[in-house]
Amino acid sequence: MININFNKGKKRQTNDDELKERESKNPRIEINDEDSTMIIDNNSNSYYNDILANPQYYSQERNSLSYKTSQEENELSNDLNRLEIDKVQVLNVARTVIEGTSSVAKNFATFAPFINSFLDIGKEIIALYEKAEHNKELCGFLLKRCNFAMAEVQDLVIRKTEYSDFFSKQENLSLFKGFIDCMKKIKKFIADVSQFNKLKKFLYANSIEENCTRLEQEFEGYMNSLNFSFALRARNEFATMKYDMKQIKDLLFCVYGVSDDKQTQQNYFDGMDLVVERNKEFQNQNKQRKLLDSSEVEESEPLLDGTQYRKTNVYPSKRIGKRTSLDNCDEFCFKEFSNSSSPSGKFSNEQTQIEIRRQVNILKELKNSDHIIRFYGVAKEDKKYYLVTEWMEYGNLHEYYTNYRDSINLEIKIKFALDICRGVAYLHGCKILHHDIQSANILVNELRKVKIANFGLSKKFSDITRNITHNLENIRYMAPEKLLLDNNENNNNDNKKKKVPYDPKCEIYSVGALLWEIAELKKPHSDISSELIVSIRKRVKENYVLPFSSDVPFEWKSVVSRATEYEPEWRIKISDICIELYRLHKKYSSQNSMPPLSPTPTAVTIPSVEEAVREHKSPNGNKRLAWQSFSYHSETDIEAKYWYGYYYYHEEIPELQRISKEERIRIAINIFKETADKGNPSAQLRYGMCLWKGEGVAIDSHEALKYLKLAANQGNSAAMYIIGKAYWNGGNDIEQDKVQGAEYLKIAANNDHPTAKKMCLENNIYYL
Repeated sequence: MININFNKGKKRQTNDDELKERESKNPRIEINDEDSTMIIDNNSNSYYNDILANPQYYSQERNSLSYKTSQEENELSNDLNRLEIDKVQVLNVARTVIEGTSSVAKNFATFAPFINSFLDIGKEIIALYEKAEHNKELCGFLLKRCNFAMAEVQDLVIRKTEYSDFFSKQENLSLFKGFIDCMKKIKKFIADVSQFNKLKKFLYANSIEENCTRLEQEFEGYMNSLNFSFALRARNEFATMKYDMKQIKDLLFCVYGVSDDKQTQQNYFDGMDLVVERNKEFQNQNKQRKLLDSSEVEESEPLLDGTQYRKTNVYPSKRIGKRTSLDNCDEFCFKEFSNSSSPSGKFSNEQTQIEIRRQVNILKELKNSDHIIRFYGVAKEDKKYYLVTEWMEYGNLHEYYTNYRDSINLEIKIKFALDICRGVAYLHGCKILHHDIQSANILVNELRKVKIANFGLSKKFSDITRNITHNLENIRYMAPEKLLLDNNENNNNDNKKKKVPYDPKCEIYSVGALLWEIAELKKPHSDISSELIVSIRKRVKENYVLPFSSDVPFEWKSVVSRATEYEPEWRIKISDICIELYRLHKKYSSQNSMPPLSPTPTAVTIPSVEEAVREHKSPNGNKRLAWQSFSYHSETDIEAKYWYGYYYYHEEIPELQRISKEERIRIAINIFKETADKGNPSAQLRYGMCLWKGEGVAIDSHEALKYLKLAANQGNSAAMYIIGKAYWNGGNDIEQDKVQGAEYLKIAANNDHPTAKKMCLENNIYYL
């Protein structure tokens, strides 16, 4: 409907320009009057058709209008006279108004699907932000802009009749389509950087900051072009965002212990991806109840021969024993499962061993993490089957801190906590939930390194391979949403028991309880002596907080508090726990060697890096002990990390014999480059020589010289000699430069390099 209202007591001036302007702003003509309104039906043009057909009709319409006062009659007469004089213009304007109304609706209809698409993408961006595992601040930087854009678009929809100009311009439609593409890019960016398995793609390209900056600029360009506007409260927000992006690489090391070497990262992530895909396939097969026969499993995961492993007298329990390989004396843990095929007896012995082998074949791929127990396979001996894993000398964590409490200081506690959380983060990255995080399932090796054990890809695996008595203890670590689920007082005939799935938030609560245990060296709720389950449930329901000793750092208390929040949505992420613990580790880390274990006289003391280097260089030194030191300190000491790579490259250590030479060299090269880039001169020399010779990496003479010069600048005489010889002789894509070559050779000779001295004498190069 289009209303034409005649003003009472007010004369209005109307001309063509005014009508056109009014038409463009609003598809109706209004002359306000409180008492009289002439209505023109938008769906019927009969009024104007009658005027066109019969000019006298217009005068009759005019004369039929009457008012009480002469002033009103005069005003109306003037208006009608003007309208009669300009009747052709009036008719044209009326037609334009009617057609304009239809045109506005048509224009908006063209925009409508794109507006819906824009708003849908905005909602998806919000959902991605809410589920973000990492870089929430960075995602929030873009989310805030998207929210402003959505508000502007929603305002367009609500006030569409007031924005007829906007919808009438073809260029705005083109801009809007481009803006949708920009929003899609922002959505993909947030999806990638907020989820660890996709974050890696950006890490390889080193393009996070570049991409975010480009998206932010593109977004603002569309906002300005479409005359949208918004204001940000934080003036330094972009600078903060750039700082956050620089911290992303730290995430890899703090959370997963992965160096910033691209090849190392690639191998690490590829391993995770492989586990995720194979686990997904395994779970799908389980849903379909698809069973593999023995021949299929044998091809991918053949049985180990138990007779090839020598039994020892070490038996931590009736079902668990230590064995050594007849080939190289390596130590392994054999856990028998043949006599406990399943708690319910539903699975035969044959089906049980096939099930275990299927899962072990996947779990073996977890070898990339040094915080997860190593799986080697399933062995058969005398009709019995054994799960074979690496041997952990000091048993589980509870046993360890019970026996060696006096040897555990704050630094060791932090190291334990960080290693455990890195292991949990790795499992979660592989889409694996442990389901039973507690001290009984954390094992300690001879180097006092802790690793996560007793988990699988299914409950069946856990039931078969795990000690059932340990499971009864998990009540101490159980999240409230699982712990209170079985409480009878919460269930009645009218309220059926609600099923709460076990998810990462449940596991975070267990991690928090375990961190409390590590800090206090006693199990959670250990002060309860009777009715354990009932008492713990009562405590948890009342939001009981486990008390800390006064000497526990505030940061540790904070992490535990945030991990054990009653409501799952408020619990801290595992990545944030790792970051906080890493910062705590840096804060309390000392340069002293680890204190000796007690009371056992056969305990191993880890030498410092300096002691290990002396041990390595000594003619009669214990290189196995040096290797253990370099391995232990490699995560925090750049010198130890270099020697760690050196042993992969040169030394015949039993632990490395299981790895092919090609793989060992590849690992060594990656470590050399990592430590070279961090300023270690020995690593710079080694990596430069590998580039020069093409060992484990493509030959690149110029890149080789770059690293050799870095080493030479730090006084490495061997690097000086190699550079001098390269310039003196030329070749290998290096232009001959005897002057520069002589300078390097002289400096090397003056630093007492024997081969440099000899070359100087042979070529009449004089040195001091």
